[in-house]
Amino acid sequence: MALSVVFVSVACLGVSQIVALQLLTQVRLNAVADAAALAADDALRGLTTGFPCEIARAIAQENMANLNECRIVGFEAFVNLRVQSMGIVLNASARAGPSS
Repeated sequence: MALSVVFVSVACLGVSQIVALQLLTQVRLNAVADAAALAADDALRGLTTGFPCEIARAIAQENMANLNECRIVGFEAFVNLRVQSMGIVLNASARAGPSS
């Protein structure tokens, strides 16, 4: 009986660690998406040099994420990032531009 309680406790610990890692990865991916969108918008407005989507892709790659989509609509930059963590695909989107 005691051995089964130990095994259940270890299994619960393992599952909770996997869930915590996925949540942490999602939060980091959201932050990277925000940074990529802001950098793309800065390039779009001429505050930095380069092409907006290439800059967003470089920021995503520096943070080990894949740029799924980069769209420039008017003066706004939309980015969509993807990362695979432990076989689970996580996505994050961000928009940067002037307030409407």
